[in-house]
Amino acid sequence: MSEANAARPGVCLVTSSYPSPAAPTRGAFVEDIALGLLENGPVAVVAPLIYPTDPAAEVRKEIPVTRFAFGSTGRLLKEYGGTPTWLMLRYMMAGVLATLRAARPARCVFAHWVVPTGVIGAAAAFLGGRDLVLYAHGSDICDYAERSAVYRALTRRTLARARHVFAVSRDIEQRLVNRFGVPPERVSVVPCGVDTAIFHPAPGGVQDGAEDRVQDPTPEAPLRLLFVGDMVPPKGVPELVNAVLHLRAKGAPVTLDLVGDGPLRPELEARVAEAGQGDGVRFVGTLPRTGVAEAMRGAQCLVLPSHNEGTPVSVMEALSCGVPVVASRVGGIPDLVTDGADGLLVPPRDPDALAAALLRPATEPGLLDTLTRGAAGTGGRFSLADRRREVARTLSDVLGGPPAGEQA
Repeated sequence: MSEANAARPGVCLVTSSYPSPAAPTRGAFVEDIALGLLENGPVAVVAPLIYPTDPAAEVRKEIPVTRFAFGSTGRLLKEYGGTPTWLMLRYMMAGVLATLRAARPARCVFAHWVVPTGVIGAAAAFLGGRDLVLYAHGSDICDYAERSAVYRALTRRTLARARHVFAVSRDIEQRLVNRFGVPPERVSVVPCGVDTAIFHPAPGGVQDGAEDRVQDPTPEAPLRLLFVGDMVPPKGVPELVNAVLHLRAKGAPVTLDLVGDGPLRPELEARVAEAGQGDGVRFVGTLPRTGVAEAMRGAQCLVLPSHNEGTPVSVMEALSCGVPVVASRVGGIPDLVTDGADGLLVPPRDPDALAAALLRPATEPGLLDTLTRGAAGTGGRFSLADRRREVARTLSDVLGGPPAGEQA
């Protein structure tokens, strides 16, 4: 490769999730990383066009964003369940063409999620003679990569082409190394970060260092539970709603607010209405990040009963607000939550265990106070500025070597 090619500045970031006018909070953690990379050089973003009202091209916070059309009518790929083969092929072909155009002035293609957008990035990097760096977030390695032999082969080939792979948790790192054969020296564990200017404890609360004890829940002041995320089966939302309905039917002092949207919402709303529990289980809908932060500061426990995860941003955001977490013992969650100290961990896909865990802070004297005090002050671990610096530094080190095509 020529010296001119070796000197190409900038990064073309391709991702399956990125904020847009129609969904300004979706993939916000990817935008956080992209904005951090701006300090080192130009950044361009390629993402799928999900919502018909979104522009195919725009400049968002100084970053040019290209959205490729693939036939979506407002549904994410994961909302199709088993994604039709024809739709996935159309998605990947449109993504490769868009990435090739956007990556022309870039040295590196930086793909978030190994499957499917990592496959797009690998094809565009190969065809355009660019370096490839990947970011494994969890669902790509735990779900997509395991769907079939074809997906596993695509995942393995994509990972083999990458000069470096970021993993959001130690669990994902081990899967990359042990199952897909990525050399350990080519993997860095870097969870996404949290903007602590938005996600911080409520002033004057126990989370902010006050000495007042957190009162035990009562029927008049029930335990305020919160879910934040997509209402899709892998997030365990049906199990959560069923658990809370069961507890409330038994007279337990708990309420639940659900922030987010997704294909399961109509079914779950109908289930709550049928149970006559609309006053205790509320569907809030999608909120901006500031609204999510306010909802977290108003809650007493975040609940995330996922079937699989990378390192969920919602858990880091809750802890940054000083709010304890009840979550599944999967993926990178045990790296974030210490069972019995700042939250409770439960086995995935176990509604009875989930209900029992939710009942504990609602009824065990002093437990809510213990967990809340344990969560206080934990947010400093998730500094967005630190994460940005780590990603930028690693990219700089990796790209400081010979460009694609000149590697030994």
